[in-house]
Amino acid sequence: MSVTDIITFASLVFFLAIIPGPNALLILQTSLTQGKRPAYANILGIVLAFYIHASVSAFGLSYLFSTSNVAFNLLKWLGAAYLIWLGSTNLYNALKSKLKATPPSLNQKTTTNLRNSFIKGFLTNLLNPKVILFYLAIFPQFIHHDSLLEESLVLGSLQASIVGSWFILVVTLAERFKGLFNSSHNTSWLKGISGSLFIGFGIKLALLNH
Repeated sequence: MSVTDIITFASLVFFLAIIPGPNALLILQTSLTQGKRPAYANILGIVLAFYIHASVSAFGLSYLFSTSNVAFNLLKWLGAAYLIWLGSTNLYNALKSKLKATPPSLNQKTTTNLRNSFIKGFLTNLLNPKVILFYLAIFPQFIHHDSLLEESLVLGSLQASIVGSWFILVVTLAERFKGLFNSSHNTSWLKGISGSLFIGFGIKLALLNH
């Protein structure tokens, strides 16, 4: 793999990363409503999913998912159902009456939020057949068959680094506007809008043709 190949792949990944999608929406919403630490947990989950996608691609399972209608549709519907569930949860939280209960201890609340944020980021990226198709279409143009696993992991690491760095910048910029969402009213509006967008992404994914 030449330096030119690496630069070309990195440029392609960067331009794809800045296009708004479910990952970016999740991180933006988390940043504005919960803060940067849960958003960083989102990013870690997304990065881990990239490594899994790269490993799966190297072992040829991406080809299986892209050529098997059953496997592709299963992953597609799982991803669509998850996004729609995520959006519905946001809409429910935005619409439900605000009942103040006794909050859990700070450590328990922080640990739970970080774990949940990590899982959300991981699943949002993992259950996306578009990522598998990306690896299937792009990776063969940059890797050699005699070093398939090694170069797949190198490209996966490069993609995870670029996307992760971009999302860290998104979190940093979101911190500047976080003050707008200190009130429960504005937070509810944000959750409602993001919930609708997640449902839209889920429907779009469900309509994706093989």
